Amino acid sequence: MLQIDALSYVELRRAIELGYCPTISQMVREEGYTLRRWFCGLPSATPYCQAGIFHGENECIPAFRFYDKKERRVVTCNTPSGVQYIRDRIHSPGALAGGSSYVNLLDGDAQTVALTVATREKMSVFRRLGGWRMALLIAIHPIRVMRMVLQSVLEWLREEYERAAGELARKRTHSEGLFPFVRVLSNVIVRELQTMAIVLDVYLGVPIIYSTYMQYDELGHHFGPSSFQALRDLRRTDARIREIRRMIHAAGGREYDLVLLSDHGMTPSASYRVLFGETLGKTVERILQGDAARRGQAPLKSHESFSDMSEYADMGPQVLEAAVQVTPESQPMFRRGLGRARDWLRSKYGIRELILPEKYRIDEENEVVVTYSSCLALLYFADAEAPLSLTDIARDSRRANLYLELLRHPGVGLLGTRNGPSVHLESTAGRAIIVDGALEVLEGTNPLERYESTASVVRAVEHLVSQSNGGDVTIFGAYDGYEIVSFDDQIGAHGAAGGNQLHPFLIGPAHLELETARLQDARDINGAVLRKYAR
Repeated sequence: MLQIDALSYVELRRAIELGYCPTISQMVREEGYTLRRWFCGLPSATPYCQAGIFHGENECIPAFRFYDKKERRVVTCNTPSGVQYIRDRIHSPGALAGGSSYVNLLDGDAQTVALTVATREKMSVFRRLGGWRMALLIAIHPIRVMRMVLQSVLEWLREEYERAAGELARKRTHSEGLFPFVRVLSNVIVRELQTMAIVLDVYLGVPIIYSTYMQYDELGHHFGPSSFQALRDLRRTDARIREIRRMIHAAGGREYDLVLLSDHGMTPSASYRVLFGETLGKTVERILQGDAARRGQAPLKSHESFSDMSEYADMGPQVLEAAVQVTPESQPMFRRGLGRARDWLRSKYGIRELILPEKYRIDEENEVVVTYSSCLALLYFADAEAPLSLTDIARDSRRANLYLELLRHPGVGLLGTRNGPSVHLESTAGRAIIVDGALEVLEGTNPLERYESTASVVRAVEHLVSQSNGGDVTIFGAYDGYEIVSFDDQIGAHGAAGGNQLHPFLIGPAHLELETARLQDARDINGAVLRKYAR
């Protein structure tokens, strides 16, 4: 199974028609593979989807970033500790047992892992990156390594050119300092390494292999899901799929079926910060302070600053820790020096703090926490340990005023809250409740109508808002039918509803009968595909 992260069914069809995916086109048009659209559920984000695909279990993953009220910490799936938090709470067996997991967030109980963020067994950073097995693969492919070096230089030059052209044309949201390096790492180095590992596994006859090609997702966030940059890069992923197919047909260690899929799609977006001159967290803080000044009361507190528990905060020290572990014991002075640098860096900085300010701060004084997950945001009243309902929010004048001000904000399209046994949805157009998958409009028009109001979406929204560790207020970015507001600085977004982000693609051999399978959540992929092979 090869996952092309964030590629929607619509954009894959576009790429096929434009000639960017000749291998995939051949599979579908000439070889009888089934291509279909499916519904991934909410949140439309990789941790939720991969947990469902691998384990058939994805409860209590309300967003890419969310807040644990009891532990008073933000869980963010950009870090090993955040994904491990999710992994440790999954109890169902993984479908990759005895197989391999490459470039995934979760391991699915795989025997061999590389570039996989969270695993059931505790591993060092070096082992998560593939360990000596990946180092040996690099050593025995010197020509491929030279090609990676050349392609890395060309990729960096391409990024600098496209960045400058985009800034001059005012088509970019911002210049993110790390992205050129992330692009080189993902688009060249990671893609080559994972392909080498997959080809070797096919030759050896490993029973099940799952790998994520993440490059389209990275480029889609920064250039847009329909951009030339994102679609053009699919040609390189398509070429790697062709390489894997050649090994399957020429020297595969067993009979293999090849399944291609995406975990979710992506919708064009506009940055909230660029549109309104401040982040959502600053908006919340301004509302709280203004309300307190009018009432003469102490405000609820909201901060955006450094956090030693937030994403990337420990990444620098972890890199040095990996270097310590691979340094021979015969060089004790060098090992000690790296260890001291690791400890100093851990006490001072993370990589992100050297370049960009954090989006939030979590400490014991905080009473309001806002987490951003692209076009989905979660607002928590952290002074209450239990999840709050709409009634609880209305009883506190400060909370109620914040709710009303956010409802009227042009960057906010929908607010969702718990309301007893139901879920309450509200926008400036109207109010509705959802009970057991049935939506009833209470006032005005259906607030979900602009985002999509099918039975699948209604059920998914109800499930998202009612999760025990979801926000006290769930916030969807405003959506005009084409472009959605992203609370991160992105021009391609996913996480909420609206547009193609809920509709990924699935391609598989005809005998799996995928065209008739009921696929209403990522969990259903586990039953429709992976569980069949487990049997």
